[in-house]
Amino acid sequence: MSSDAAHHIRQWGRSLFERQQHPVTWAGRVLEAASLSLGRTPEIEAALEMAADQTQWSHGRDLFERVRRSSLDSAEQPAPELLSRLAELVGKLAHNAAGPFPHFDHHAGWQIGPIAYRLAVETQDPALRNRLASVLGSWPTIEPGTASKPANDVE
Repeated sequence: MSSDAAHHIRQWGRSLFERQQHPVTWAGRVLEAASLSLGRTPEIEAALEMAADQTQWSHGRDLFERVRRSSLDSAEQPAPELLSRLAELVGKLAHNAAGPFPHFDHHAGWQIGPIAYRLAVETQDPALRNRLASVLGSWPTIEPGTASKPANDVE
């Protein structure tokens, strides 16, 4: 991916996130859309439950750590790793919304769109892409061929 395309996708992700009135539940919907194609581990289930229940948000750091431990134990495959990263972001956002200090990085939510985009590129599943575009509310517009490889700096 060219640096211009990577920059465009990062900016798109920031804009998407900053428009959300309920970012934790939105992140949960993105995770749910992705998990319909890729399956649900107990950690993904826990993230989906947390996103839907504001009373659980104060446990976001615990969820983040649980997902991180689980994803480190699994074989490195791009799609499941990206799905785990979405689940980690649900935990980060929930903690930031309800948890005590220290908060996670304020720009964690900017990664949701770019990671979902990379997931769609990685899987090349049109149904997944359509679900993600629908729940995200938009899709980045970049030149064909510039996004064949995900940017390593979209994290």
